[in-house]
Amino acid sequence: MRRDGAILRASAPALGAALLALLVFSAWLSARRVYQIDECYAARMERQLADGSWRRFQTDPGALFLALSRVAGSAPDSRETFARSRRAMLALFWLNLVLLAAAAGEKADLGGTTALVCAATLAPLWDYGLEMRHDNLLLCAILLTWLVLRARPGGRPAYFAAGACAVVGQLAAFKAFVFLIPISAAFLIFPPPEHRASRLALSAWWAAGAASALAAGWALYARLGLWSAYLTDMRGMLHAAASVRRMLPWEASGRILWEAPVLAVLTAAALRLEARDFREKSPTSVWDGARPEAALTLLALAEFAADPTPYAYNLIYLCSFAFLLVWRSAPALLREHRARLDAGKPSRRALMAAHAAAFVAALGWAALWTNARQTALMDAAESLTGPDDPVLDGAGLVPARPAPTRDWLMDTLNIARWRDPARAPLRELWAKDPAPVFIADYRTDWLAAADREFLERRYAAISDDFRVLAASLPPGGGDFDVPRAGRYLIAGPRDCAGAALDARPLSSNPVVLAAGSHRWSAPAACRAAALWVGPRRDDLPRLGPGDHRRVFVDWY
Repeated sequence: MRRDGAILRASAPALGAALLALLVFSAWLSARRVYQIDECYAARMERQLADGSWRRFQTDPGALFLALSRVAGSAPDSRETFARSRRAMLALFWLNLVLLAAAAGEKADLGGTTALVCAATLAPLWDYGLEMRHDNLLLCAILLTWLVLRARPGGRPAYFAAGACAVVGQLAAFKAFVFLIPISAAFLIFPPPEHRASRLALSAWWAAGAASALAAGWALYARLGLWSAYLTDMRGMLHAAASVRRMLPWEASGRILWEAPVLAVLTAAALRLEARDFREKSPTSVWDGARPEAALTLLALAEFAADPTPYAYNLIYLCSFAFLLVWRSAPALLREHRARLDAGKPSRRALMAAHAAAFVAALGWAALWTNARQTALMDAAESLTGPDDPVLDGAGLVPARPAPTRDWLMDTLNIARWRDPARAPLRELWAKDPAPVFIADYRTDWLAAADREFLERRYAAISDDFRVLAASLPPGGGDFDVPRAGRYLIAGPRDCAGAALDARPLSSNPVVLAAGSHRWSAPAACRAAALWVGPRRDDLPRLGPGDHRRVFVDWY
């Protein structure tokens, strides 16, 4: 053990350098990595909660979105909305890593630094920990609960904090009860002796913390007028959970095997060790050894298996809890395999190399997917619209512009509702207030054929993923309708000598057209269209070919 301590002290400079490098790289990656489609939903929620437009649109007033609305909701444009939100999530990402190291039982010393570096090299946490996801705030509440109840038992105040965390977690994410209720119940039924208080007293303090947080949350939401919206969203989540189609977990579960293979192997070994000890030894306490961490890991596995939509972002829970288990089990694992490890130093080096290689490979792959195309689409959409002009994208990629309809999100649940014959067709809703800009993505392909045909007729493609409102001008002249008042560029006026618009000679500059019918006069060979350019531009943006299927990439 003295030899291991000497090795650890000698590695202190390397640990510090590694931590600094990870911090710098995380800031760089956070700023440039591709935005997930769920993050666009989050950014839209932030803007709606900040400017009060949540009353007119589908809204999710979760605790994370409410907090981010104070950070990024007043940003001057969509690009900055995403940038500010990502910076806030970067801070939460590192807070969670610090809490993870502390919840493993380490202090602010060399051992804590080692735990922090190890936690910071778990690739699955980088996949989704930097993103605008309520799961990251829920993970923070869980780790804080584990810290005060398990790693640093604090008696009555710790239970008060745990009760408050249970409520905050539920305000952040619908599924919070799956984790925080069993954790709280275990500590209430079997309070660790280190808390030095009776079960009744600790339960009262937990209830007081939960009641205080609930009262504070209700007061905040009621003051903002959001309490009924929160309850409506909860009811919607319950309905969605009961009707969602079940997915298979293979893709998500396979990710942890190639991104964190050493963690997976050590987790299996630790669970096997705990199971053997539980069978062979008479347990003196449920809190002995790494038994609580094993139960926590099994809880995450059960949640993952029971979840009808086991998306890969759920791995942040499994990966975090598995890390706690492996770290707590490390002494027992070393005793179990000490002779084998001492006899073959290459085996230890192979484990370290495998872990490092998987981490570097995962982050290198993630760094290849940038948000350059997405920010270009944001900037182009905003350059063609005013603050009150809606942008149709079905994802929220341009949160600084309003959505064209109340139920704007193109997800599986809304698309299923839109296909209901009893509801007004989606194309009729779009026609009431035509959006000047339409940004296509892979979900566009999910729409009904008639809705896709409507979009093809109403919009002109600047690229495969970006279209502007357009009106085709009748060959040889005639009347045509302009769907929305604004500035239009008459494009493609070849063989149009002598053409006139509303009895005025055709100009190369954009023209202001009112909504409704207009008169076009032109030779029979003239082929032209009126294309929206908005209040400021005199031409259309150059965006290259694009690919609507690659605007968002869920499984990279």
